[in-house]
Formats: sequence, C-alpha cells, structure tokens
Amino acid sequence: METISNPAPSNKTRLLELFQKLLPLVDSVSDKIRFAALLGLGLDIWIFVWLYFIKQFSASSSLIVTGILLLPVLVLLRFWWALEEIKDLPTIAGRMMEDAKGEIRETVQSIHAGQAQKLSFLGSAKSLWSIGSMAGEARELLGSYISIGTLANPFTLMLGALSLVGVLGMTLLGFVMLMLTLF
Repeated sequence: METISNPAPSNKTRLLELFQKLLPLVDSVSDKIRFAALLGLGLDIWIFVWLYFIKQFSASSSLIVTGILLLPVLVLLRFWWALEEIKDLPTIAGRMMEDAKGEIRETVQSIHAGQAQKLSFLGSAKSLWSIGSMAGEARELLGSYISIGTLANPFTLMLGALSLVGVLGMTLLGFVMLMLTLF
C-alpha cells in the first residue's frame, strides 16, 4: 500500500501561524490603547481637581463634567479588554482541542480493550468534571469571540475612534487648564 503524505499544513497549523503573526500587532495596539485610557483617566482626575478645588465649582457640576469626560475612557478600556482577551485565544483553543483529543483517545482505547465503563459514582463524577472543565474553556472561548465581535462592530469602532479623539481633546483641555492655573 502506498501512503499519501499531506504536504499542505493543517488548518490548525495555519491558524496558529496567523495568530503568531498577529499577536505582536494586537499586543502593540493593546498597549497604546491602555496608555490612552490611563492618560484619559489621569486627565479626568485633573479636570475634576481643577473644577472643584481650583475654580471652586460645585461638587455636582464637577462630578457631572467628570462623568461625561469619563465615557471615552470607558470605551477605550473596553477595547483594551477585548484585545487582551484575543491575545489568549490561541491558548484557550489549543487547550480545548487537547482535552477533546484526550477524551476521545481514552474512550476509543477503552472500547478497543473491551472495557465497558461501569456506571458508578466516581465514573459519573469524573465525566462531570471533564464536562465542566470543557464548559469552562468554552466559556473563555465565547468571551474571546464576544471580544472579536466588539472589535468587528462598525458602531463600536466608530465609538473607539471618537474616544481616541476625545482623549486628545481632553489632553488639550488639560494643558490649557494647566496654563490658566499657572499664569
């Protein structure tokens, strides 16, 4: 019999190669969005301090302005969270595939050996444990899928771009407020 070798890489291998190429980009974008969110949070605190303590605005007015200016920061933090979860996607998918392969291999070996598993408390508990662990990994994978959905939604992308512009505007506003305070 002639064996046919498969020179084309498997789908899993190609997918892992794609993730390996994209992960540095995702990591870089994630770091920049985290910096913008932290900058926005710092500026938000500075604007509150300027309004409430330096210019003696009322607490409610200062909190309302600060709360409104916190919205772009929250949007950026959601994008950062989504990118961080995407970085774990290859690990989660690999663990799920290895667990499924192990379970299938174990079942096939026991069938070939003629060992029919008896229905017992320990066997049922072991089955529930493995189902529970696979469900936990599926939940992690679903969370990553939802993160991809956040990044692929045109409306949220537009909100993310507006949030970056908002943080830039807050930076300019914070600089102007600093100049008004010092001079």
